[in-house]
Amino acid sequence: MNMLSLRKELLMNLKGKIVELLKKQKYSYKDLAEHVNLTEEQLDHALETKTLEVRTLELISKELRIPLYSFFRDPAQMAAYLEEKERYYDVNIWSDQEVKYKSEISKLREDLQKLSSDVKNKELLIEALETQVKKGWTEK
Repeated sequence: MNMLSLRKELLMNLKGKIVELLKKQKYSYKDLAEHVNLTEEQLDHALETKTLEVRTLELISKELRIPLYSFFRDPAQMAAYLEEKERYYDVNIWSDQEVKYKSEISKLREDLQKLSSDVKNKELLIEALETQVKKGWTEK
């Protein structure tokens, strides 16, 4: 197989690869189209006519959390990216909302640890007071 036909085959299978990745991540094709601000028909047309803009493909790769170049690799290699525990491409640097949420999640986890510590301290205090009360009742 020559390079031109290999490249053509890769481009023709691009929609199939995208749909496969969407299924694995439990997203719909419609969700993806909305994320890239296209209708399903527009996205289909761009994929079929190979007129998909690089920035749209980049948005798709970010949404799927895979490197852009992985669309042009073997499907087995693409699947490997999804099965890794620590994914290489797991941050959407263009999304202020994602940064805000991650920051908020981190702060909430810290708060939860503090609250958990406070609860343990309060339980110890309650236990000590209950012991004092029992001693007081038995001494009388």
